[in-house]
Amino acid sequence: MVHLTSIIEAETKDQAFPAADAFCNNLKQQYGPSTLAVLFYGSCLRQKTDAGLVLDFYVLVDSYANALKSQIAAAFAQLLPPNVYYLEMPFEDRVVRAKVAVISANQFLRGTSREAFTSSLWARFAQPTIILYARNDKVRNQVIHALANAVSTMITRTTPLLGETFSERDLWVRAFTETYGAELRPEQKTKAIELVESNFTRYTAVTNAVLGPHKASGVFHQILIPQQLVRAKQRWRLRRFYGKALNALRLIKASFTFSGSLDYAVWKIERHSGVKFDLTDAERQRPLLTGIKLFVKTLRRGGLR
Repeated sequence: MVHLTSIIEAETKDQAFPAADAFCNNLKQQYGPSTLAVLFYGSCLRQKTDAGLVLDFYVLVDSYANALKSQIAAAFAQLLPPNVYYLEMPFEDRVVRAKVAVISANQFLRGTSREAFTSSLWARFAQPTIILYARNDKVRNQVIHALANAVSTMITRTTPLLGETFSERDLWVRAFTETYGAELRPEQKTKAIELVESNFTRYTAVTNAVLGPHKASGVFHQILIPQQLVRAKQRWRLRRFYGKALNALRLIKASFTFSGSLDYAVWKIERHSGVKFDLTDAERQRPLLTGIKLFVKTLRRGGLR
């Protein structure tokens, strides 16, 4: 049986496309010597294009103070990681756009581990990720093990919610459905299914690496203990409440730390839910108040699921 770490390591070495590589080089320059690693993930990686999309990066740093050049931004990042920025870069004959999350390496390692209660990091990085840059082999290996931990954590947090028999598809659709529910994410109900189907061979491979190959029947078997099921459901209810609260705080924090945050939020909500907003210049000048109003209006219109 192939070891999980081997699968993840191979994934991290996949080739990105030129626009993503160019943006990575730009990020290395922007965050300078503090940059430990640049991770590329998300919809552009899945579709292998940024046409009509926004690139998703995580930049791992060794010092918020040195990387962010602002005591306020560094304090926000330490208190409620990550800090998120919307950046644009000219590339060839067009503009490439990216959402860039900056997080300390230590917080990233903790957030992807089994000790992390909230799902924000281990759910996000249970998906395929490319390491576009790592300072050295030690950092690269730490990131690879963190990504493997994210996958195994996602699986072990979800299996108690399933029945006595389940398939890889059952597992991952339920996993993504639960983790979307723990965030303020404007995703359609079918998003979890689409995500799994887009790379089903991969999700099958990592599941077998964690749980072992299923039997000839084509499903996994587990012994269900009622008390464990009750505890698992309680933990997920608490995870949803806690996760939504954290994300609401991050939405407010973004008003201070996320350049272009309101325009990005409006674009993201419309793309995923069809709920459309037109921001005025006056609203852009009051990002905190506008961010709160946007959150309330989106909730009322059913844009947050």
